[in-house]
Amino acid sequence: MIDLHQLKIFAAVAREGSLTRASEAVFLSPPAVSGQLKALEETLGLSLFERESRGMRLTPAGKILLEEANLALSAASKVTAKAQFLKSGVHGDCRIGTILDPAILKLGEFISILIGRHPGLRLLFSQGRSGEIMERVLRGTLDAGYVIGNIDEPLLESFMISPVTLRVVGPYAWAKQLRNANWETLATFPWIATPETCSFHQISMQMFARRGVTPKTVIEADQESILRGFVASGVGLTLLREDIAVAAEAQDEAFIWEGGHEYSQLCFIYPRAAKTDVRVAAMLGAVKQIWSLPAD
Repeated sequence: MIDLHQLKIFAAVAREGSLTRASEAVFLSPPAVSGQLKALEETLGLSLFERESRGMRLTPAGKILLEEANLALSAASKVTAKAQFLKSGVHGDCRIGTILDPAILKLGEFISILIGRHPGLRLLFSQGRSGEIMERVLRGTLDAGYVIGNIDEPLLESFMISPVTLRVVGPYAWAKQLRNANWETLATFPWIATPETCSFHQISMQMFARRGVTPKTVIEADQESILRGFVASGVGLTLLREDIAVAAEAQDEAFIWEGGHEYSQLCFIYPRAAKTDVRVAAMLGAVKQIWSLPAD
């Protein structure tokens, strides 16, 4: 079995070209360096150096093996550094609440960056509605999460990742009735609502309240794919993210009402009390890099 300490001595002698200088570099006496070098040559069954009056010169075999020795020493150094990092670096579970499609949140990039920087972390994702994610972060059952909407909670820290535009859509077959509809007319159509814990619920209720009308809710659903499906089936109107609305209209599944737009934001939230938590700091760094946001 080759001793890494002997490889270090081999590399030092090759670098210094002298037993005396090499002994100073590795903090050993010249006889000790010579003994370790001889032991390595016996293990390998090869002469690594030609002993000359002016110093030590690598043999052809020594030149080849020096490259391999340097690679082995570099690999050992990386193992040691990684072990030190795992002992003192960021590690543990990160419980993260998610909404929407993983691709929209760029979760693939998030995982790649975070685990690449901090291999001691274990990421645990949990899907939910914005209101549910906020509640769980507040209760401490999630460490952080993605939500849509304005965050007005003193116990939470948040920052906007991306603006979100929402559109009122209805079945494509209703395009003629909807094209020239006003808010009063719009409120007479069947409305597909979302649960109160969904950010879309609050946004839509505020949208109608500002116009002094109340929607005629006929059904409730909590997933955008289900909302889109109900609209395509002719059930009623609803509020969808603009990218989904445009895609649905392109396939003649929905008609986008041009009477107004609603604006919100995608945010990343975490407990204010956890600002100094190294796991939270690691997550923030990854999110901000992915979304090209200022570091601080």
